[in-house]
Amino acid sequence: MDVDIGTLEAVLSPYIVLLKGSGVEYVSDALARRLGVVTDHLMETLSRQGEFFSPSRGDRATISFTSTGNDPVFSYTDIPLRGVRVIALSEEAAKPPLPMDQGTHENCPRMLEGSGASCLMVDKGRIVYANERFCTLVGQALKQVVGRQVIELVSRSSRAGFLHACEALASGDEEALLEQEVIFTSTKGPRIHFMIAGGWIKRGDHDLLWFVMRNVTEVKVLERALKERQRKIFELFERPPMGILYISTRGKVVECNEFAAAFMGYPKEKIKGSPFTAFVSPEQVKTLNEEFHRLFTEGSEIKRRECVLKTGLNTMVTIEYSAQVISRRGHPTKALMICTDITDKKALELELLEKNAEMERTLWDMAEVKDALEARAGELNKATEDLKQLNEKLSQLSITDGLTEIYNHRHFQDRLSEEVERLRRQKDSVLSLLLLDIDDFKHFNDTYGHQCGDMVLKQLAVLLKGSIRSIDILARYGGEEFAVILPGTGTQPAVIVAERICETIRSTPFTFAEGTTVKVTVSIGVGTITGSTADKPQLIKKADSALYAAKAKWKDRVEVWEED
Repeated sequence: MDVDIGTLEAVLSPYIVLLKGSGVEYVSDALARRLGVVTDHLMETLSRQGEFFSPSRGDRATISFTSTGNDPVFSYTDIPLRGVRVIALSEEAAKPPLPMDQGTHENCPRMLEGSGASCLMVDKGRIVYANERFCTLVGQALKQVVGRQVIELVSRSSRAGFLHACEALASGDEEALLEQEVIFTSTKGPRIHFMIAGGWIKRGDHDLLWFVMRNVTEVKVLERALKERQRKIFELFERPPMGILYISTRGKVVECNEFAAAFMGYPKEKIKGSPFTAFVSPEQVKTLNEEFHRLFTEGSEIKRRECVLKTGLNTMVTIEYSAQVISRRGHPTKALMICTDITDKKALELELLEKNAEMERTLWDMAEVKDALEARAGELNKATEDLKQLNEKLSQLSITDGLTEIYNHRHFQDRLSEEVERLRRQKDSVLSLLLLDIDDFKHFNDTYGHQCGDMVLKQLAVLLKGSIRSIDILARYGGEEFAVILPGTGTQPAVIVAERICETIRSTPFTFAEGTTVKVTVSIGVGTITGSTADKPQLIKKADSALYAAKAKWKDRVEVWEED
């Protein structure tokens, strides 16, 4: 049994029962003596009636025993510890002794009250002294605290750690006085995080456990806020469907996001530390250097410029970029560069210019001679139709993701705003949103390469199109994430759709040109709003929170957002 019984009886209560599985591992002699029975007989009785200490009874339940004298009533606390359940009993009618002589009783509180910290003294599991600062923090009067089992005030999540610290104190380790974090409960609501230090003192026949505790709750709140801020900064950098790079004053790439690495055709490690001009077509290097020189020396902003990059796949892409200098203490340190791949757009623009030129030539010829005008009328109509189709194609391209040929992130936002507005007008309707993320996609790209990753994204988009209704709206949310807007769909129907999508993708082999076949799974978060709660950011947050929950629960699953 990997539990220090002596420490448990000293810290929790003389009355201890250890349960393992459905059996009783240990009963303290003190409990058997109090009930007037033999220890072995008491163990057999408790083993036959395991429901005595049912976990469903709550954290601090009561239980009565039949003894040779009166029938004592005990409260008990149930603590999981190293594979066993520790049941610490406390007799309800018992009053804790004050195991301090008169001199200590007068002087010790004066010393602890003036220490500026929260202080406790414990005898056999019961609190025999608490200073005013501790009582204020836990929201209880001194008379409510004194006499209680100290473990009752410790949060469930901290009980095992608290007992471990007490074992260290009992073992006499030199490090026993080092601080350890323990969370205490409070009647005021929020839990209190303490850094505790303590030790043992002897008063007569009593070994008293003392604690001095420093309140670090505000520090913990700030740490959580810092982690949340770091998470949001990461999402702002990695999630947007645009390339983001930081360029040093020497022209080298300090950092870039995955979106930029994808259209540049290089891993991030290859891009970082390299001059940005190393990826630019040679004839544009001089112009780019001059622009960034002015940016750092004059603080001017670069807006909507274009340049051509040579990718790692030996292809050329045209980007549109803007840049702004970032200064620290008045000195430029780096530049933030935001860029988008406009290769397809430029090709369409060039084709459109050529068509316009062709139409102008046709019109010129038609103005010279009537017969030529009539002869070329058919050509003009065709050219006009081609122009219309090109304009329609350009319009469609502006709302379409170039890789997967489904709606892009910007159009997704527009359509979601329309659906939420419609929901506000139709109070009795409902709207659901699915956010999908390919599981372990970064590992997939590292293993098979970004080209294969792009093929997976394309095949996945085709599968998603075949798994939803014609009125549903499918979009690439960013990177390996997809979104599905389900108008007029409640939570349960949305879950059915999400489960169907998971099963379809899970059971479909993804095959590449060289014959490689891989299995792909997705995690899906489901969020739902009604007419009375029609809020777009809240719907996205619900679906995103549910998606994070699905990722945390072994992936390849559907999770629904639920109120905490």
